Parts: sequence; C-alpha cells; structure tokens
Amino acid sequence: MKKVIYIFISLLGLGNYTQAQETEGYSLPANMLFVGYEVAIPTSTDYLSETSWSGFRLEYRHMITPNVSIGLAASFNTFDEYFTRQTYQRPDGTGAVTSDMIRQVYTSPLTASVHYYFNANKIRPYVGLGLGAQYSEQNAYFNIYSVGTNNWGFVTRPEVGALARFNSNISGFLSVAYNYSTNKNDAFNIDNLSQIPISIGLVFNP
Repeated sequence: MKKVIYIFISLLGLGNYTQAQETEGYSLPANMLFVGYEVAIPTSTDYLSETSWSGFRLEYRHMITPNVSIGLAASFNTFDEYFTRQTYQRPDGTGAVTSDMIRQVYTSPLTASVHYYFNANKIRPYVGLGLGAQYSEQNAYFNIYSVGTNNWGFVTRPEVGALARFNSNISGFLSVAYNYSTNKNDAFNIDNLSQIPISIGLVFNP
C-alpha cells in the first residue's frame, strides 16, 4: 500500500511540475490505443486479500480538444487465495463443512471515460474518470466441491497517470486507479468489490 501512495504522490507532483514549465509541450494524437499489464490490490478484503498478478488492460481514447479525451476501456483481474483447514457454516445455518479452501474472484470492468492531460514537454501527466458496469465471478473450491456465482454491478474508476513519448507512433504509460463496484454476494458476505489497479504498457496511434 505504501508503494501505491508513493506512486500517487509522484504523479501528482509531476503534474504540478510540468504545469509550471514554460514549454509548448507535445501534442497528443487524435486516437490512442492503450495495451497494458495490470496488477490489482484488493481493498475490500473480507473475502480475500491477495494481490492479483493476472491482469490486462485495453483502452481506446479519442481527443476532443488538445487536452481532453473520451474513450472506452476494458480490463480483467483474477484474484486467488488459499485458506487453511477450518469449519464453514452454511449461510442458512442448516449445515457445515470442514476443509481447506481456495477462494477466487474474477473482475472485468467495462467503462466509458474522460481524461484531462497536463501540458508538458516529453511526459504528459493526466487525470481521468471511468464509469460503467463490472462483470464478476466469485467462487470457492473446497475438497471435491465448489460454490460460486456471477453478477453485474455499477463501477466507478478515478485514475491518475502519465504518458511518455518514445517516438511519433508509440508512447508508454503508467497509471494508478481506484476501482469500486457494487457487485454483491450475500453467501460470501460481499457487499462491494474494490481494488487499486496499477497499469503499465504501450500506447499506439492507430
């Protein structure tokens, strides 16, 4: 969590620094395709708390002014955690099972977004907000049995990040977001799903 806070502070400081620079900055292309790897840290940890190292991000953005873009994004993360042998009660109190368990959550937010880019020379910090829907699966595997469900929820995703231009056709990006969704699962005592996704990757000019 400390690393995430440091990244947030660094990106915000970079934005303030680049705004203070007297430079014309580099112009962003009209269309940008983001392809990246995503790590996600769960913040709603009642069901599981292990970081997801299995994630991917795909996003398209279109510039509507020199500093503002709108876009569409999709990503996914898979969370897994092993729990040692213990007794689990059925939610309705009609039975119990004693076993070790693997808990799994799969999330895939689909959002429409708007971003603002600060003027700078070679690095363009930005802030943005995505709103949309999130598909999720919540599963538990114990002994030879498994239980699970899938559902949809509303998702909001504020984000800070930065673009670094490599050449006229390719840039790199780094971003940190907060992903909050209303997906619920009464059987697993889940009333929301929230996580901090950290993304890194390439930006192409299609």
